[in-house]
Amino acid sequence: MNNSPLNLRTLFSFPDPAATAAPSNEWQKFQSRLGREIKTIKWPAAMPDLASKVGELFNVELPDLLVSSWKKARDLQEALEESRKSPEEVIVLDLAEHEITNEYHPSIEIRIGGLPLPKKIEFKVQIVTALKGINLKIQAGTITEIQAGSCDFEGKIKYEDLTIAEKKVGPLKLLGVGVSTITKQKQEPDPVK
Repeated sequence: MNNSPLNLRTLFSFPDPAATAAPSNEWQKFQSRLGREIKTIKWPAAMPDLASKVGELFNVELPDLLVSSWKKARDLQEALEESRKSPEEVIVLDLAEHEITNEYHPSIEIRIGGLPLPKKIEFKVQIVTALKGINLKIQAGTITEIQAGSCDFEGKIKYEDLTIAEKKVGPLKLLGVGVSTITKQKQEPDPVK
């Protein structure tokens, strides 16, 4: 597990399966509902720990999510293209104060005997990030580092009609935070078997 203070699991205070602290009331309600919903499944082996699989869905770095949004900006596209042409040159791009609003729908698909169950465990994640003083280090066509800046983070995670996490934190310092989105392939989580 990634223990970065800037991953969604940490920002939303999802429980660590190895921790001894009691989970929040919202998380307990979610676990209870999930337990009722999957009770009807005839598992060929011991039932997997779905709560830990859910936690893994949120081991996503906040800077990586920001980069996904920044990549759409024309000025950044131009800087990335320029850096591809001169890969040894380092470009520092200053971004204006701005806000990024995103919605994600991570899910877990349960498969038994290779066949998916009709219902996925799907979440709705809404995030608003207000950014100030952001400087991006760009080299060889990639964003390699956030060199300066801070953000205020606000988000909510829902499972159907149940809000399982809601947070507002900030300012979070982004100085010297590495970025991996552009250089890594996105990996799909393994289906629960």
